[in-house]
Amino acid sequence: IIELNIKRDGQFELCLLHDQQGGFERGAIEGPSYHSSAFKDACCPHLFDVVDSKKLSEPESPIPSDASLNILSKDVLQLKTQFQPFMNLSEEKQRALYQMICHLLLHEETVMQLENVLDSLCSERSPGIIAMEELKSPEKPCLEFLQLVGVHLQSKHQIYNEELFLAAHYLLSALAELSSYSLMLLLACCDLQLVPTLCFLPNMTSEDGTVTLADPVLAPLADPGKFRIAQRLFALSNINLEMTESSIKAVTMKKPFFSPIVLYIALNGLYALGYEKTRTDEAV
Repeated sequence: IIELNIKRDGQFELCLLHDQQGGFERGAIEGPSYHSSAFKDACCPHLFDVVDSKKLSEPESPIPSDASLNILSKDVLQLKTQFQPFMNLSEEKQRALYQMICHLLLHEETVMQLENVLDSLCSERSPGIIAMEELKSPEKPCLEFLQLVGVHLQSKHQIYNEELFLAAHYLLSALAELSSYSLMLLLACCDLQLVPTLCFLPNMTSEDGTVTLADPVLAPLADPGKFRIAQRLFALSNINLEMTESSIKAVTMKKPFFSPIVLYIALNGLYALGYEKTRTDEAV
């Protein structure tokens, strides 16, 4: 027996996981709203009332409060698969795409407009050529970005590299959920080469959220200035990051909802592009 998630517009999705229950999409729920429908569908499968008399009376945070960051370790593992198409790109294309995304981090409005275009390309009801009109100014960088992620706007078959397109859509959808300040801090983490370290944290933290600073992987966070930038970024995504003389502690705040996952989608997408690794190799 395969259960279904039935949406309000009549569309449905199969529940392919053995422990995933089907249901009907709620008319309205409390909690955070999401800019991208594709992102919401991917990250919020349980925002449905369960069919077999186990309806949720109140919306609960999918991530518990005061939980160690290692609660995201399974999600991070899945993200590696999601962003594998980035790793399969040539070094030149990886670098170009990374630089374009870093440029987008300074332009929140363009991020949201481009995300709308990618969202529309996924819908049969919104042809890509029409979706392109959502860009207020289809500048050359935007067109180059779409081409790099597998989109031919003038072609009948507009998406010629579906796996790459989906990876880019996933990353851009996460970026569209972040505030402009978060995007600026994320760019600072890219410039300071903190992204790999932050990506490793979920797999390194203990059950109480601590990890020793003696681990060389955490060396970048030992710098007070770099740590404060990471701390601010995490705080905006409902993660509390604290440092003592010998350790770092990373735990979720009260009712974090999906904010920590959104941040880690963005971090892992940037990390998968491999630009930091390439730059390190060149420095050697």
